[in-house]
Formats: sequence, structure tokens, C-alpha cells
Amino acid sequence: MFIRADDHLMTILLMPAPMPFDQQLWRHASWVWPEPFDADGRHRAHLVISAMGSAENNAETKALSFDESTRLTTAFVGGVLEALQGCLGVVWCGKVGRSPEAWLEQSRRSFDPFPDHPYSLWMEIVPYRSGETIGAYTVGLSAFTGREIEFEVDGLDEHVVTVRVAQLSSYLIANGLDTEIKSGAVFEADTEVDHRVGVLYRNSRFNIGPVISFSSVQDRSKRLKTYEIIPTSIARHHPLLVMLGKVGLFDPAQAENQIRLRPDHYVSEVRLESFDNGLSSALSGMLTTDAYAKADTIARRALASGDTASARSLLLPWSQEVGRLQEAVKLALTLCDVFMFSPAPLRSP
Repeated sequence: MFIRADDHLMTILLMPAPMPFDQQLWRHASWVWPEPFDADGRHRAHLVISAMGSAENNAETKALSFDESTRLTTAFVGGVLEALQGCLGVVWCGKVGRSPEAWLEQSRRSFDPFPDHPYSLWMEIVPYRSGETIGAYTVGLSAFTGREIEFEVDGLDEHVVTVRVAQLSSYLIANGLDTEIKSGAVFEADTEVDHRVGVLYRNSRFNIGPVISFSSVQDRSKRLKTYEIIPTSIARHHPLLVMLGKVGLFDPAQAENQIRLRPDHYVSEVRLESFDNGLSSALSGMLTTDAYAKADTIARRALASGDTASARSLLLPWSQEVGRLQEAVKLALTLCDVFMFSPAPLRSP
């Protein structure tokens, strides 16, 4: 069925079968809707509703933007619910479940500007616990911004976390990733008991894709620990690091080889074999050139004759290359592109 909505067409497709069951979808919906599993179990068919193109063959009719399509579809679904009193629920983009009552009430604001737009129909806020910290991440926000939110600030209860993530989500849906919320920014504390909060664009350690991460700048809970990027176990045996150590160009205890991580973000503090193997492979790759073979030979002769300064000068380029590796790995660990330890699974607050 096609129905005209202003200058555009909406389509309604009847699917005479239940939607595939999605445990995670309905579990997330249960945070704000007490009976999602009951609604899913009772339904026997579903409608697929979407915005189509122009209602007429008119070149002057502009294609709908994502925001316009979202608002029009939200309002249209509300109209369908008014007409079909037997609807049991609404699933938005396969990610968000809402009761018909909530959709009817909020969809009346479909075309309202920020902050009154019905953003909570388009996304979920999922609380979780990480160690002693209650955090939350979003589901569905990335359709508007390209990223979800991952919010993990020490010392806040679930209500405060949910409210702050909701406010941030509503703002981002309306304004996008503007210059005020850019990676590396820091929000100053509003009160003496509040936190300075840092912003970082990175990948989620929970496999929800790219996120805007909000976290405490200060370690008030004293849970950060320092770890070696290149561990002593590798430094003690790898030929390149052994040579650099002899001339004072590498020490695993140096600050350049340290990173601060939260142990409660991980299953344990047992280093992943794949991570250390990757480090060893990268270091070994530095040894495979004729240039290094020549420098190593001359440096060993210099050391044998007590000329440490000459050996150091010869090996300095490889020390710098190791330094670049350390910087790259530190950044990758920070952005959750790689993991030193196995990430901890989510836990309910």
C-alpha cells in the first residue's frame, strides 16, 4: 500500500509472519517497557513501513534528508497506530523496541526542534557495570552521527548516567559531531564533587563499533595501573632490544614503554599471546635489512673495544623506530584498536 504524505510516498508492506526473535532487542527494550517479551510472543504478523521517493514525477521535489525521512516516518507510524488499534509494538530500524502507547505519545513531537524531538524513539540507552563504575552505551545513535556513545564516568549512579547520556544523544542527533564535542576535548567539572570528563573518538571495547567515549580525566577511584608495552620477557631475549639495551637506548622501565589501563576493563591481567607475538614480529622485521646487519656488526666491534658512544650512534635509527612502534601501540591500545588483555564482558548494573 502506498500513502501520500505531503510531497512524498510512504509504503506499508504486510508480512504475514512474526518478526524473527531478537533476544537482545527485547532485553534492551525492557529498560523502558515492562512487557516487550509478551508483545513479541503474541504477535503473528508485522508491517514494514518506509519512506519512498516523490509522490509525483517532479524534479523540483527534493529528496528527503535522513533527518526528514526519520521524522516523517516517525509521525507516519504514529498515524498507523491510531488507525490500527491492535498493534502490539514498534521496532525501529531493527534495533529499538517501543510500546504503542509510548510511540503514540512521543511521535506527536516528530517535527519539533531540539530539545523536544522524540529522540528516545530512535535509540536505546543500555546501562552496564565496569568494575565499580556504572556506565552506559547507546544503540541506534550511529545512524545519525556515525558513532555510538560509550559513557563511563566514576562515581555516578545509574539515573545520573542515563540522564547525561540521554542529553548528549539528543544534542548530537540535532547538531551532529560539531566542534564542541571533538576528540581530545575536556569538559570541566560543574561542581567540586563532579568530574572533569574527557572525550575520545575510538572503537568500543564492547564490539559496538566506533564510539564517542566519555570518561573521567582524573583517576579518583585509584584503579589505573601501569603496564609495560613491550614486556621485559621480550626485551630480555630479543636481539634488537638486547643490543639497544647494551648502549642505553632501550629500557622496558622507561616512561615511553608504559601505558596506564584499568584492570577492571579486562578479564584478567594475563597478557594476550597474540599481542606479544605481534610485538615480536614487528621488532623482528626491523632486523631483516642489510643496513641493520651492517650496523649491528660494526656496533658489536665498537662495544668490544669499549667504544659505547660509536655503537650508540650506529644503533640510534633503530631505537627511534622502536620508539615509533611504542607510540603506535600506545595509541592503538587507547583507541581499543588492539588489546593487551582480553576485554571484560558487559555486566548489568
